[in-house]
Amino acid sequence: MEFGRGIIDGAVMAAVDWEAAVAALQAGGLPCSGGEGRILRLAASIAGAVAVDLGPARSGLDERNIAGVARAVLHAAGHRELRVVVEGERW
Repeated sequence: MEFGRGIIDGAVMAAVDWEAAVAALQAGGLPCSGGEGRILRLAASIAGAVAVDLGPARSGLDERNIAGVARAVLHAAGHRELRVVVEGERW
């Protein structure tokens, strides 16, 4: 991950090397739970950096995390007006 500041407004920004993050995860170099690893792989896939098999990646995620993944996919696809509803709560 690299940090910097935006040219126009100086806002703090970060860039993630998704391929390196997934490689570190696979090599056992990132201390995280199984669920956190699945979320990292899914985030890397949404970012377009790596292909992920959705079967193993989605299994074991709780409702909150799977709803977050669904929101991220909708956002990445440009459907920002759509919402994910879980047990009556909007996320």
